[in-house]
Amino acid sequence: MKLGLKDSYWQTAALSGVVSALIYILHVATGGILWDGYSHVRQTISELTGNGAPNAGMLRIFTLLYGIFGVIFAAVVYVLFRKHKTHKVAQWGAMLLFLMHAVSLIGFSLFPLEQGGEVLTFGNFMHLGITAIVVVATIGALFAIGYGLWLTKNFRSIGMFTLVCAIVIVLAGVAVPIVLSGGLPYAGLVERILIYTLQLWTIVLSVYLYRLPKSTGSI
Repeated sequence: MKLGLKDSYWQTAALSGVVSALIYILHVATGGILWDGYSHVRQTISELTGNGAPNAGMLRIFTLLYGIFGVIFAAVVYVLFRKHKTHKVAQWGAMLLFLMHAVSLIGFSLFPLEQGGEVLTFGNFMHLGITAIVVVATIGALFAIGYGLWLTKNFRSIGMFTLVCAIVIVLAGVAVPIVLSGGLPYAGLVERILIYTLQLWTIVLSVYLYRLPKSTGSI
C-alpha cells in the first residue's frame, strides 16, 4: 500500500505519544522533587495532584497536557492502523485506547484524590471507579492491539512487545490491591511498574509508527 504526503503527517503526529509520556514522567519527577518527604515507593502518583497536596495546581497542568496528547495519540493510532490495514482486532484496541485516555482526562480532572485516599469520600469513590475503568480499558486495549498486530504482517514484533507489556501491567494491577490490603509500604512502587510500563509502550509504539516505511504489506 502506497502512502502519500498526508500519511507522513499522520506518522509525524504519532510522536504525540512520546510527548504525552514524557510530560507524565516529568510531572511525577517534578512533584516528587517539590514535595519534601514524598516517597515514590510508598505513595501513589495520584497523591501528587490530590486536593491539598503541595503544588497540586501546577502539577494538574502537566496531567491536563498529558491527557490531551494522550487522546491525540490514541486517535492517530486508530487512523494509522486503518491506513496500514492492520487486523481489525488492533483497530478495536485503538478505540479502547482512545476511551481510556478520554475517561482519564475527564474523570481524574473532575475527581482528584482527596485526603490521600485514606477516607472513602464521594470524590475518592468516584476516583477509584474511574481508576478501575482506566485499568480495564488499558489492559483490554493492549491485549487487543498486541494480538491484532501480531496477526498483521510486518507488525508482529511490535505486537509481541505489546503483549509482553500487557502481561506486566496485569501482574502489577493484581499486585496493587494486594499491597494496599496488606498494608505493605510499596503501593507507589507497584503502581509505578504498571504506569511506567504503559508509558514505555506508548513511547515505543509512537516511534514505531513514526518510522513506518512509506509502504507496508497486507494482513
